Amino acid sequence: MVKIIYFVLLIMLGTSAVAQIDQSTLTVVGKATIKAIPEEIEFRVPLQIIDSTYLGCSNRMTRSLDKLQKDLDKKGVAEESIRTSSYSITENMVYEEGKRIQRGYKGSVNVMVSDHYNHEFIQNVLESLGNLKLLYSISFSMSEEQKEVLTKTVIVDAVEDAKQKALIISKASEVQLGTIVKITYGMDSFRSGPFISERALSSQVSEAGSNELNLSPPLTSLSKSVVIEWKIN
Repeated sequence: MVKIIYFVLLIMLGTSAVAQIDQSTLTVVGKATIKAIPEEIEFRVPLQIIDSTYLGCSNRMTRSLDKLQKDLDKKGVAEESIRTSSYSITENMVYEEGKRIQRGYKGSVNVMVSDHYNHEFIQNVLESLGNLKLLYSISFSMSEEQKEVLTKTVIVDAVEDAKQKALIISKASEVQLGTIVKITYGMDSFRSGPFISERALSSQVSEAGSNELNLSPPLTSLSKSVVIEWKIN
């Protein structure tokens, strides 16, 4: 019984070795990472209004939006830089003594103000938001042109990394690389949302007027990987 098991084991090992030799390929993963500072900045301003009547809530929402847009326009912020989303007016439900009751209406809308990162634009928006005592958050992102350039660059770098690794391995193994058999792309290892770096910031300022918010865009990284399989001559 022992001899039979031993004989079967030898056959299995021999088959595995032959399969590896017949394949005669070298597979290498090329990786690359590129870092850059985002070119765009966006202010997100959540406006909320609570009123006892639906009409009153709607009118106050309209006035608040109009007031903000006029102030931004006065500061020189372009109309195309201002967008709104998620406009809604709902019943304002609250809990009192364990019961859920309606207390008027609640209106909300998000205002986005975005442009290429520049100090004059940031100063103008901050002055408007400060004058109207509005809360906001900011996010930094790559422009479409910047994303396209960086993506092309990092892919080329990943392919070059794979080629260099393949040359080193083949030289150390004393084998000669042949033609490329297969290329697999899309196995990325970057974090979700690599082109966006967001910080939730408040416009609240102390009585002394100090504001310690860091409005500088952070360094953002993008990583790509590519798998290349060479035939070994």
